[in-house]
Amino acid sequence: MEAVEAFGTVLRERRLQAGLTQEQLAFEADIRRNYVSMLELGQNQPTLSMMFTLATALGCAPSDLLLEVEQRLAAARRARKRKAKPAKPQAVPTKRTAK
Repeated sequence: MEAVEAFGTVLRERRLQAGLTQEQLAFEADIRRNYVSMLELGQNQPTLSMMFTLATALGCAPSDLLLEVEQRLAAARRARKRKAKPAKPQAVPTKRTAK
């Protein structure tokens, strides 16, 4: 997961928690609805000032959004590391070790 995708996921979750449609969030942030959609899909990257605008429209601090993005990225990294580690081969008992 990339930062842009993680931001989109966080934005969508925060919007839904606030009980807003994309159209309502767009109205509150004075942007187009399709821009909200593109952000949520990870197809567009917000500017710093847009992050502040969106956070205000969602009733949270910009740092709250970024912290959630960081947490999602860290979780994705941990999941990738777990998948990448090969399983340790189990010892097969031999006559010497079976005693």
